[in-house]
Amino acid sequence: MTNGQVQIQQLTERQLQKLTPQQLLNARLIELPIVELEDRVKTELLDNIALEEGRDHDETGQDDEADIYDDGNNTLTDEQGEGDGQATLYDEEDIPVYTSSTTRGTEEERPVGDTRSFLDYLHSQINDFDISPTERDIIEVLIGSLNENGFIDRSIDGISDDLLFKFNTDASRSEIEAAIQTLQKFEPAGIGARNLQECLLIQIRRQLADSEHLTPTRRDILQLEQDIISNHFDSFKQQDTASVASSTGAGEDQVAKAFEAISRLNPRPGLALSESADTGYQAIIPDFIIETSPDGNINIELNHGEVPELRVSRDYSEQLKQYQKAGTKLNRGQMEAFEYTRMKVEGARMFIESVKQRQRTLMQTMRAIVRLQRDFILTGDDSQLHTMRLADVAELAHIDISTVSRVRKDKYALVDGRLYPLDIFFLRSRTNADGETLSHQEVKQALREIIDAEDKTKPYSDQAIEEELRKRGHNISRRTVAKYRNEMGIAAAQYRIAAAQRR
Repeated sequence: MTNGQVQIQQLTERQLQKLTPQQLLNARLIELPIVELEDRVKTELLDNIALEEGRDHDETGQDDEADIYDDGNNTLTDEQGEGDGQATLYDEEDIPVYTSSTTRGTEEERPVGDTRSFLDYLHSQINDFDISPTERDIIEVLIGSLNENGFIDRSIDGISDDLLFKFNTDASRSEIEAAIQTLQKFEPAGIGARNLQECLLIQIRRQLADSEHLTPTRRDILQLEQDIISNHFDSFKQQDTASVASSTGAGEDQVAKAFEAISRLNPRPGLALSESADTGYQAIIPDFIIETSPDGNINIELNHGEVPELRVSRDYSEQLKQYQKAGTKLNRGQMEAFEYTRMKVEGARMFIESVKQRQRTLMQTMRAIVRLQRDFILTGDDSQLHTMRLADVAELAHIDISTVSRVRKDKYALVDGRLYPLDIFFLRSRTNADGETLSHQEVKQALREIIDAEDKTKPYSDQAIEEELRKRGHNISRRTVAKYRNEMGIAAAQYRIAAAQRR
């Protein structure tokens, strides 16, 4: 060591909370909407030979996923399934079975789904931006050039040739690049990326831009995610936490959390392009079916879709018991077979319990949402939506805030035949330029006034509405403008023009 340098070793003590494999699986399944859960169950049935479809002949009971919400006493008449969120432990004689109480025939008759083509959905967003006719032409070509993942995998020269052929438009490289940047602002996040790395970065940066709802811890993780994908993408693909930790100076636990968060991003934002190619539409399947009655009762039903009944294989369970009885008498080959059987049986049990935990948690969460948004659910009147935070639902449902966030993600409720994303129930207050709290309804009222006063032959785009709202001190994003406009039943600019012309 050179003069003047001193090496100091310091010991620090930190308390770290690590999730068990059961808890991790619970969290992952809770996050999945019903269609993705169906695929996940099919994969697990193929991967784990100890997991089978069907109900045990000895199994007589099953969870009831339908609840009645009583207007009179503000309680649910069915008290089952409240649970404490803890995983249940089973002994050898207790073979868990997951059953579905929903009638498949009834589900198939429900008229649900969003019949807009995914391509139409992308095209409709063009009018949310104030762009030139040339940029509009470029974006039209870009949308038509997206591959099944929603990526642009063609060269700038190829796109330029298409523009000349289709629109007789000679666009410069910089104009095409600018149009790509605009397309990348569309929903879903990640659409229009050139590759997976850019797709993930778009999603991370969009989350970072939503600073209003980020905790300091979440912001730190997002910034680490951005650094990982920008500068250590190969190490991420290899799941090399040690290398990333060494390069970034972050702890391996923190890097592991960032890896986990990145893995939950959507690597194929254009998947619906290929899914809707044959059918012409992209169906949205509700995770909850809610029906109200004139006397004020609310029935809540969990949609099981095509998830089959699940059980642990009796053959493998009996085989495991025989190995356990033999104990130390097992030879090396038998010990290996015992470990394999034990791993498969325990994996099947853990998966079944996680599926059951998912249905319990989803029902607990929806019960709380129904209690907090009862007026809106009974009336369908948007003005009856009350301010509701994740923390409010978590407290009432007796579960963690992060769990409520997972339940809310990408899920829908069919309320008396009308489809709602769960996000609509989570009404947040906002602040104006002076820091004063504004209600959701105040912002919507201002939005309504702006649209009522617009020139009907040149209606405002969502971007222009955002600018007008900011002039009034309402700091909300263009995406939020589009969300509020849709919730209010107000058409996009292009359709408002058409309506004005018909008059």
